[in-house]
Amino acid sequence: MSRNVKYVQCAMRRNIVGGSVRTTSYIPQEFAKVGRVLRLKDDNVGWVDGWVVECVGDAIVEGDQIPDSHKAIKNHRKSTGDSTPRLHA
Repeated sequence: MSRNVKYVQCAMRRNIVGGSVRTTSYIPQEFAKVGRVLRLKDDNVGWVDGWVVECVGDAIVEGDQIPDSHKAIKNHRKSTGDSTPRLHA
């Protein structure tokens, strides 16, 4: 990385028709302020406006130290046998 970006885990909420959605994600420290409204990238639809930071974590991590959730899920499935094909009766 060319810049030394620090990240903080935050809980965020976005209002939708009929309720709201919540997510938890690591975001750059400069944007991690309670009440701040952000635009987050969704892999399926692109950038989505309206995410409100509700809670900011205490731990600050370097960009290369952010846990890889996809890798963690894959490892968990391998270790528990959840990744093996199921037999259909």
